[in-house]
Amino acid sequence: MKVAVIGVGHVGLVTAATLAYFGHDVVGHDEDDAKIDSLKRGVAPFYEPGLQELLDQVVDSGKLSFTGDPAQAIRGANCAFVCVGTPARADGEANLLAVENAAWAVARNATGEIVVIQKSTVPVSTADRLRSIFAKATTHRVRLVSSPEFLREGTAVEDSLKPDRILVGSDDPQAHKVMKELYAPVLGGDCRYFEVDIHTAELAKHACNAFLALKISFANALARVCEASGADVVSVADIMGSDPRIGRDFLNAGLGYGGYCFPKDLLAFKAVAGRLGYDFGLLEEVMKINRGALDSTVRKIKDALWNVESKRILLLGLSFKPGTDDVRESPALNLAKALTAAGAVVVGHDPQANAAAQHDLPGLKVVDDPYEGADGAHCIVICTDWPEFRDLDLVRLKGIVTLPIIVDGRNVLDAGAVAEAGFSYIPTGRPPSNL
Repeated sequence: MKVAVIGVGHVGLVTAATLAYFGHDVVGHDEDDAKIDSLKRGVAPFYEPGLQELLDQVVDSGKLSFTGDPAQAIRGANCAFVCVGTPARADGEANLLAVENAAWAVARNATGEIVVIQKSTVPVSTADRLRSIFAKATTHRVRLVSSPEFLREGTAVEDSLKPDRILVGSDDPQAHKVMKELYAPVLGGDCRYFEVDIHTAELAKHACNAFLALKISFANALARVCEASGADVVSVADIMGSDPRIGRDFLNAGLGYGGYCFPKDLLAFKAVAGRLGYDFGLLEEVMKINRGALDSTVRKIKDALWNVESKRILLLGLSFKPGTDDVRESPALNLAKALTAAGAVVVGHDPQANAAAQHDLPGLKVVDDPYEGADGAHCIVICTDWPEFRDLDLVRLKGIVTLPIIVDGRNVLDAGAVAEAGFSYIPTGRPPSNL
């Protein structure tokens, strides 16, 4: 099939590369000229494990190309994926301008019947607005589908090549036929095809993200109780997670969730529920607990240092999660802002996200070597659970810091090893040592 992908960010680029790998002829379009120029040179504009290798393969095969001209991407396409951003407005509602513009672009440039797949995360009933645009702007038949993505940054390529589910919302049998043809290489086996109405598909994505955020916030609220009582939040989470009705995933206490999706999707879900007449107060509490997780870490650092003014604090991990260079809504950067505002000298290190962090927070000093960052530090804070940080040479660190204090915001380190190396160790939701 000939496929257009409108928007080649973290979702669109992985989607385009995967569909090309499946054998379809794919053209990716984006309004960001720098991104398109990078892709035309064969360089992925962001880090995602396995993505560059996949791009090399499908671009070299001629199955995937890129253009800044929407007409060139859409002309002759059998289907078009809309993968543009839906950031939050000031009132929490999703900003759907890019979705609207993509719909107009498809309608004006379609050269025949086309299936339009809305992959961006949008509020329920967005499809009704899109149908109105297509009815006004084209005489060609448009079969509209809602098919939200379930990609995890850090494992997005694997999730796309080997999905556990494909969600398709449409009441059009021909649209489902096209979607099953698009994803034929992965359907069957462990991949489940959910065939639902379009409103159910739209709502399901927001529901999934909200529930995952709820699990994270529950773990962080539990950590506060464990810290007050002397219990161990990791052991409690292990016990909870052994119950198959609960599951262990997303029950790790830390600095809170971040990234592009969860923060704006919870705001949008709460806003759309309110617009529909239901006050989804639970979502506000989830967001409140998430803010509290960061505040708790700030308090631990201040308690450990007494005065943070002029103290050198090393943040290990700047991306919002390991396996990506994405720093959007990163708890680490929010922590850096709070500590800088309090007068601290903040230095950051990340295996992949140094450049992105410095772009988003120009005043932040970043270093490529964690030991360089630790030289003269009064406190080391682990903000992202990159596996590299589990293997730090603690004895070497002890010899170069000014004060031997580690605040472990992700419970990465072994408490016994940290104590043996001579550090004061302040984990999250677990008893501290050597204070």
